Amino acid sequence: MTTSQIFLSCSLFVVAVVVLVTYWITRKVALKKMNRTIMKAEHNYQQQIANLQMQLSGKVNMLESMVEKLQLSNQELNRLNEIRSKFMSIAAHDLRQPLSAIAGFTSVLIMDRNSTAGEMDSDQIALNNILKATDNMNMLMADLIDISRIESGQFKMDVQAFNFNALLNDVVALQNVGAQKKGIFLQKYEYPEEVTLVADRFRISQVINNLMGNAIKFAPQGGRIEARYYVQNGWLTFKLTDNGPGVLHSEKEKIFQKFHQSDVDRNAKKQGWGLGLSIAQEIILAHGGEIGVESPGLGQGATFWFTIPQVQVTQNDKEATVRHAAIA
Repeated sequence: MTTSQIFLSCSLFVVAVVVLVTYWITRKVALKKMNRTIMKAEHNYQQQIANLQMQLSGKVNMLESMVEKLQLSNQELNRLNEIRSKFMSIAAHDLRQPLSAIAGFTSVLIMDRNSTAGEMDSDQIALNNILKATDNMNMLMADLIDISRIESGQFKMDVQAFNFNALLNDVVALQNVGAQKKGIFLQKYEYPEEVTLVADRFRISQVINNLMGNAIKFAPQGGRIEARYYVQNGWLTFKLTDNGPGVLHSEKEKIFQKFHQSDVDRNAKKQGWGLGLSIAQEIILAHGGEIGVESPGLGQGATFWFTIPQVQVTQNDKEATVRHAAIA
């Protein structure tokens, strides 16, 4: 091996050693710097976690305090609501007794006046007005009692089979008296078959009486009210259409709320608590049905409807049954 070759080999060896040393030193410095960076980042991360945990602990304590206050408020609200319901029930029951006494004494006086007087005088007119007023008060008290029963969970249905056609005839005959006084034509469309309904006859008649009474109250002088019903796939659907002031779209949901009274016809005299439709809704829901209202707009009348199964079924049967009835 020549001298130049030896020199070249030594040079290459030295270069390799220098490169290796440089790599080792660089790697060690880089790793040390990286470790410092990682440790610093980990420290910052732990600080952030600690801060977030402190903030979360504060929020949890605040939320627990709010939940506790809300629970206390709900308990107080339930207590006050229970007191209100009891008061309504007691007041309604206690008021019905003196009202019945007033109505009884007034009826006796009317009969005495009728037997002694030929024509109706001012006293007889006053007595008739007293009797009408007591009848209205008794109906208002009955609504209060129903609402108190609904809120206390004591609103029970007496389910029996009955002829719906006959029930509707009875209701129309009763409501037609008030309709004729306002010159309103009350039309009932006959269904070609007899319909047997298994439900609470009194409560269903209460719903229809309420719907017809409202229609007569709000319908214009000489107006028209149409009642129709049909059966489809085991469901009975009843509809009552009038040419009254109509229902605002924004009121379609509110109209069935307790104590709500519509302002669409400011000329209509408000008589009642605004509980009739709310009670009607509870009755229909208790039968597993639905109730609603449709109206094209103000001044274009409205159609109130409800649909209930012909035969009441258990909750399990309701969930397993597919409903096919259509609200046409």
